[in-house]
Amino acid sequence: MASYKGVQGALIALEDFFKSRLPADLSDGPTNARVALLGSFDIANNLSGNLLGIYLHRITIDDHGRARFFKPLGTDNSGPRPELPVNLHFLLIANATSAAIEADLMSWAIVELANHSQLDISHVQDIDDEWGQAEVLNITPADMSTEDLMRIWDVFESPYTSTMAYTAKTVRLRLNPQRSEGPDVVTRVFPGGRV
Repeated sequence: MASYKGVQGALIALEDFFKSRLPADLSDGPTNARVALLGSFDIANNLSGNLLGIYLHRITIDDHGRARFFKPLGTDNSGPRPELPVNLHFLLIANATSAAIEADLMSWAIVELANHSQLDISHVQDIDDEWGQAEVLNITPADMSTEDLMRIWDVFESPYTSTMAYTAKTVRLRLNPQRSEGPDVVTRVFPGGRV
């Protein structure tokens, strides 16, 4: 189960995944394409250069795991641990100086995600070492209407560029353990001094 850094860890792992696989014909000159996590500030300030961007536009609580408790692994016998399972909704954004490079960046990225649709602890452990050994993040294309997509771009008042929506399911964020009740208080000890 991840700490609060689990969301950031998943996004950085996704960025590293693409960076490590970016083919030489896209990363070398004259194309010099790059992969980057984008924030709202980045998109609002017009994207430039040949870029595959990853933009987290929404986080939702996973309906199927909302009331789930997981048994602790190993020697931890403290009882079931509560979690907050979240799904990450992100956009892949291809921005380029030509239509051909833009198309190549986007098609390369979606093929990579189709071939490798899971991220596991090997991708995330350097960012959040509390990620569980058996945890897997599944990345799938998301249904997003053209209207919803255009609303995002309208808010940023940025020129539209090739965009594809994806969902990463599920980042399990660790919650504080539930309070356990102890036995009734039978005696009280008050510190006393000399009178």
